[in-house]
Order: sequence, then C-alpha cells, then structure tokens
Amino acid sequence: MLSFRQYRVIAFGLVAALFLTISNLADITVSAQETYSLKECLEFAHQRNPRIQIQHFQTVQAEELSKAAKTEFLPKLEAGYSFMYRDKINSYDIEDLSFPANTHDLYNLDITLTQPLFTGFSIIENYRLAQLGIKEALAEEELAHLEITYETEAAYFNYLKQLKFAETAARMIARLEAQARDAQLFFDNELIPLNDLLYSKVKLSQARQRQRRVKTGVRLAQAQLATIIQIDRDSLFTIADEPTQKTMNFSLDHATTAGLSKRPELRLANYAITSAGHQVKLAQSDYYPNLSLQATHTRMGDKFTVDGDGITSTPYNTFVAIGATWKLWEWGRRGHQVKSARAGVEEARHTLKQVADEIALEIKNNFENAATSFLNIATAAEEVELGQENFRVTKLRYNNQLSTATEVLDSQAALTEAEASYYNALYEYNIQLAALARAAGVENWQEINSTQLTTTPTKSSANQSPKP
Repeated sequence: MLSFRQYRVIAFGLVAALFLTISNLADITVSAQETYSLKECLEFAHQRNPRIQIQHFQTVQAEELSKAAKTEFLPKLEAGYSFMYRDKINSYDIEDLSFPANTHDLYNLDITLTQPLFTGFSIIENYRLAQLGIKEALAEEELAHLEITYETEAAYFNYLKQLKFAETAARMIARLEAQARDAQLFFDNELIPLNDLLYSKVKLSQARQRQRRVKTGVRLAQAQLATIIQIDRDSLFTIADEPTQKTMNFSLDHATTAGLSKRPELRLANYAITSAGHQVKLAQSDYYPNLSLQATHTRMGDKFTVDGDGITSTPYNTFVAIGATWKLWEWGRRGHQVKSARAGVEEARHTLKQVADEIALEIKNNFENAATSFLNIATAAEEVELGQENFRVTKLRYNNQLSTATEVLDSQAALTEAEASYYNALYEYNIQLAALARAAGVENWQEINSTQLTTTPTKSSANQSPKP
C-alpha cells in the first residue's frame, strides 16, 4: 500500500506533466500563428477586399457601355419576316375573264440598312458621356483603393493598440495580485486593518473586470482587421509591431495643396461639371431635326422561300431613301429640359467648391490631430517613467509601513493610466498619419512631402510641422 505522501507526490507529478503538455501545446499553437506585417495586410486588402473588386467591375461596365455608345455612329442592319393567311382570294374581272389578285398565303421578308446622318448631336454627346463614365469609374476605383488602404492601416494599428492595452492590463493584474498577497500577509500579522485588505481585493476584482473588457476589445479589433484583409475572422494570427515615430516633414499648406491636387473626389466633382455640360447639349439636341439614310430590300411570295407568288410581277424590290423628322411644338418641354440641365451645371460647380472646402478641413483636422498625438508620445513616455518610479518608491514605503495601501493602489492606477496613455498616443499618431495620407490623396503619408506644389505655401504656415 502506498502512503498518503506517496500518493501526493504521484498526483503532483501527474499535474505537472499535464501542465507541461498543455504549455507545449500552447507553444505549438502560438508558433503556428501567422504573423503579418503592415505591407502584407495592405497587399491582402488590395487583392481580396470586395470593395476593390466591385469598383474594378464597375470600370469594366463603363468601358463596355462606352463601346456600346460608339456603335451608334455605325449603320444598323435589321431584318423582318412575316406570314399572313387570307381566307378569300380577291380577283380582277375584265369582261368575261377573272384574274386572281392575291393568294391565300403571303410571306414577306424585309432587310433594312439604316445610317444616321444627323441627330442633333445626341449621339456624339452620349458617346462623350460614356467616355466620361470610364474616367469616373477609374476615379472611383482609385478612391476605393485609398479608402481600403486607410481602413487597413487604421485597423492594423488599432489592433496593436488593443494588444498593448491587454499587456498593460495583465501587468496591472500582476501588480495587484502581489499587492493583495502583501496585504494579506500584513493583515495576518496585524500590521494593517481589514479595510486595507478588502480595498486591495476590491481593486484586484475591478482590474480583472477591466481585463475581460480589454480582451474583448482585442478580439473585436482582430476580427475587424481580418475582415478587411479577407482572412477567417476566427483564425489566430499576430501582426508585427512596427509603428513609426518619425515627425511630419511638411507643412499644413503643403498637405492641403497635395490634397487639392490629388484627391479623386475633386476629379469626380470636375467630371460632374463636364457631365452636366454634356447633358445641356443633349437636351438641346431635340431642337434639331433628325436625318437618316435608309436602304431596304423586300421580298414576298406564297411560300416561305419568298420567291414570288406567280401573280405579282415584281416580288422583289430595293429602294434607298433619306428621311427627316423634326419636332416643331411640344408645349415648352424642350425648354424646360434645357433649363433643368443648366441648373445641373451650376449645382455641380457649387458641389466642387463644397468638396474642396471639406477636403481642406479634413486635412487640417488630421494634421492637427497627428501633431498633437506626436507631441503626446514624448510626454506620455516621460509620464510612464515617473509613474514607474513613483510606484517603486510607494511600494518600498508600503513594505516598510510608511505608506498606506490606498497610496500604493493609487500609484499602480497612475502607472497603468500612464502606460495606456503612451500606447494610445503612439498608435493614434500612426492612425492619424494614415488618415492624413487618405485626406491628401496618397497611400503613404511620406509621399505628401514629395508631392509637387502648384501654389507657394504662405509664410505663416511654413513651420506648422510638429517638433519632437
């Protein structure tokens, strides 16, 4: 028979073996996780995201519609085939003779070639609108590319930020657990009152609740990034921690000028003005007559082969004609349509001004927010160092019964808040840089500095880049 001590040793060994096995499996799982860099995430998003594919096929549609509009300049060939049955045959009576005028069965074949000669410029205006549609689709495709780039970078750095928050929460839990153990030891030795012990345990419980919320934030941030780059939302993957702390090396005026020269929305607004101008000409085309050239070949007969009926002397006929139609009076319909189209031109012009103002404001907001986040990085880093030293001193004083548990817990909370502020400033800076690049119409914020200016920045804004 084994003694109780031997049973306990065996049980301990089994538990240790099970723990090591689980740990090894966890290590294998972690090592099996894919690690994606920001560049890889951007490549995945540009290749797989449905919005990119949607815009691509909208461009294909626009190209095909342009080809279809071009065919309106060319002649059209039509064919018609019909059959008619008569229950009675008409005849011509000449003196005592009777001649049939038709047959019971009548087959007709018509082949017509139509070439438009003049349509009041409607064909050419429709073609120009179709050509403009290709440019609009390409601009929309570029816009979708910029938006996906920004969304990917924002989700990437938000995921990193949530991971850092989780690490901060874990360190907070570890510090509070140590504090709770010390408080329990001091209480057992009657060095602190019960309320100090309970206060330490309450803070630990609250920190564990916050940690659960932070872990939920990590999972949601990971799912958001996975959705954008089109991988399984429930898959386990990690990303490279590669934030930048470089300062912006351009002014607000430079960024604004870049945005006003490169944003696809401005091109779309200009295209809308051009399109409205074509709509005016299209509405005015109804004032003109329509001319067309038509060549027709007809065949008839009493059999499906339409080779004559034995009665009609000319079963085949070919003729060429030029026709014209002109709408002379429509109770002012055309005038109202032209006025409506001209109002559309003015609307498009004011829309362009509105879009330009919104872009300039968007760039200013992102520039100022990025500059603030950049300055906050250094401040928050200094705050972390001060918080660590404060916690170390307070903890040392507490161990020597020179400070209270409340002071220790307050220093812990201050340190955790400082760490969270640092990570928030660091990753928000990167997110704001991505937003600034999107606002300036480029994929990477560093491209803003290389953008050629069309206007000279004012002196008052020449030193608006943040200083480290």
